[in-house]
Amino acid sequence: MQSSELVIRPVTAADVDGLAALQEASILRLGTPVYGAAKARAWARMGHEFKHVLIGEGGFFLAERGGQRLGVGGWSPDSLEPELAWIRYLFVDPDHVRQGIGRRLVEHAERAAAAAGRRRFDVWSSFNAEPFYTALGYRRVRRTRWRVSGALELDNILMRKRWEEPAGVSP
Repeated sequence: MQSSELVIRPVTAADVDGLAALQEASILRLGTPVYGAAKARAWARMGHEFKHVLIGEGGFFLAERGGQRLGVGGWSPDSLEPELAWIRYLFVDPDHVRQGIGRRLVEHAERAAAAAGRRRFDVWSSFNAEPFYTALGYRRVRRTRWRVSGALELDNILMRKRWEEPAGVSP
């Protein structure tokens, strides 16, 4: 019998290809209604190009239940601001959204970044994810644009949050 408990663990090299496929499925299902098919496809291809960051500096985590990959997310340090961590690469399997998986991944990444001395978190949010990050305490800084392929650009939102240590919990 497989466990029904959600497990969050560090991403390993063996996870990377499967997580790039999860990201692609998430973008195509959740991003297409907001950005259109061409922009969503270009954005999804970038996941395969940048999947190596999941094993890089900072920390990236996989959420799984019973061996099934359900989400990925993490943080990277900012190279210029020692207090800043970037929340990055957060994607949830589109068949499992709105089950608390994304929230758990962001909270896990925030705790890990805070334990490394990072007290401010920034994230480039897609339009479809803005309500999610707002619910987690992030606030809009400014609207931005990101070139995903050739002349294709995605509008997005820079959002920010400061670490507030939960009562009774240390990073």
